[in-house]
Amino acid sequence: MEVHLQAIIGTDKKNPLLTVFRNNKEKTIDVYYGAGLFEVVADVPNSPELKHLIARLFLSGIKKKSLIDNFGYSYNTIKRWAEAIKSGDSYKIIHALSGQGAPKKLTIEMHSFVTHRFKSIYTENKYSYSKEIREEIKDVFQKDISAETLRPLFNELKEKYFPLKKK
Repeated sequence: MEVHLQAIIGTDKKNPLLTVFRNNKEKTIDVYYGAGLFEVVADVPNSPELKHLIARLFLSGIKKKSLIDNFGYSYNTIKRWAEAIKSGDSYKIIHALSGQGAPKKLTIEMHSFVTHRFKSIYTENKYSYSKEIREEIKDVFQKDISAETLRPLFNELKEKYFPLKKK
């Protein structure tokens, strides 16, 4: 059996036990503790599992420059992930690992609500359906959502439920 491991972070004075390898054949990141395989994570950019591993390596004292150079994320980004994990707050962890920037205005719950309500409201009201759904969101979630925020979702739902007939 041929193994295709490339060492990306080795041991040093501050880190005498952890070694991180990139397995090019299996497309994984393999972490060894001493000589034993400690963890295997898919090497998929922007995956929450990979971000979680990078944050834990950051917290374990691995050289920050090594993490930045080998994984391509900025110091501030990795630090934000690490702080979220260290906090233990599941909401902070999910938010930090789920993407860039500020929290999304349209939450998963709101997205599901709009998807559920769209077909019945749009069938009855093609002209002010957006306003009606935004008012319902305000009643249920106590949040104001702009028409622009919902426009991509509405377009997707229109295409799904009411596709334009091609000539």
